[in-house]
Amino acid sequence: MNKFITVLILILPGGLFGLSAAQQEGLSPDLKAALKDAACTTAAGAQNADAKGVDGQNADANSDSTMEALPIRSSGREVGTIVEVQGACHCQNGNCDALVYLRNGEGYRLALHEKYATLHPMKIVKQGMPSLTGQFEVSTLKMETTVYDWDGKSYKPSLCATVIKGKRVPSITRHPCKAR
Repeated sequence: MNKFITVLILILPGGLFGLSAAQQEGLSPDLKAALKDAACTTAAGAQNADAKGVDGQNADANSDSTMEALPIRSSGREVGTIVEVQGACHCQNGNCDALVYLRNGEGYRLALHEKYATLHPMKIVKQGMPSLTGQFEVSTLKMETTVYDWDGKSYKPSLCATVIKGKRVPSITRHPCKAR
């Protein structure tokens, strides 16, 4: 029964994420102002930012980036947003920057910044905030899954597992979460 619940937690929300992401509108102005955390910070991105385009203008490393927003809701109200940034600077092996912004008065504050293939809220609520689940693709057949729970101040990893896709049933191996 535990394996069934774990599989349900790991696989079912993926379909919900696809439906929610397809219905997203543009980012709100106050969230756009907070997105300085999504700036390209890799060495390759910095080189691209300094590079000159064919017209002699500076090439913008973030110009090829796209962002998708997914609201985080609790008790019928929006308490935050997950922003997935995709582009050459932000993605490695199918895992892209995923930023979690929580409402902070009139603005937002960054609560989590990791690289995941998917990151989305769950229906489980702890201390007034929904838990989050992220999948990090290691290969086409293997992924690392992390569930984050709200501890009242920040999101902390609470369940970590390696999922290996099999012919019929995936193999799920729970392991200790890495300290952040």
